[in-house]
Amino acid sequence: MPPTPSLRASIQTPDSKRDYNEGLFTRVATEYDMATRAMSLGRDRIWKRRLVRMLPDIAAPKCVDLACGTGDVTFELASRFPRGQIVGIDLTPAMIEVARTRCVQPDIAFRAEDMCHTTVADGWADIVTGSYALRNAPVLNDAFQEIRRMLKPGGSAAFLDFSKSPARWRQSLQLPLLKIWGGFWGIVLHGGPEHAYIAESLRQFPDRVALREKITQHGFRLDATRKCFGGMLEIVLMTKR
Repeated sequence: MPPTPSLRASIQTPDSKRDYNEGLFTRVATEYDMATRAMSLGRDRIWKRRLVRMLPDIAAPKCVDLACGTGDVTFELASRFPRGQIVGIDLTPAMIEVARTRCVQPDIAFRAEDMCHTTVADGWADIVTGSYALRNAPVLNDAFQEIRRMLKPGGSAAFLDFSKSPARWRQSLQLPLLKIWGGFWGIVLHGGPEHAYIAESLRQFPDRVALREKITQHGFRLDATRKCFGGMLEIVLMTKR
């Protein structure tokens, strides 16, 4: 039997990262909400509500929530925009099934799709959101291109995710801490260090400065940012130019 690849090696290529994510979030789907609440010390929902509150006031927007998971941000969008059309998209059917069982609002559509290649029509969306979405994209450039494609001109996108300082010494503290913290809660809730993945995926992800450059390069204007948890996470709000 060949040796099991390391976590870092398992997410080195787009295909392997997509496959790893689908397997990971299938395994953790039923306990995912408990895990995010525990790892954030109960702050997770507050950050997601903050993300939705940062969005512009639109009477009846068409909204797409990428990597929607079990639906936290999707449901917040439906509450904020009761006349809107809301679509939640996630790679993992198991997460979509949990979201559907939690759903109490009528008219929310859920789809199991790759966030880099969705079936959303060109220019359909007024708003695109995601919590822990961009970091999980198999190819970040493809994700930005897809977000731009589905947004109307002037449309808004807002994302919450872990944030990496450009300072190497800060990274040298943050990444091991996240690996230990995520691994601990993975063992407690899932029987294995599943959420050590957060640190490895963040290792591959652009730091805050590089992410802002990438946002601009892909035809967006960065409108606002808000740090959470002492800068360990950040919300970014941007507009399609």
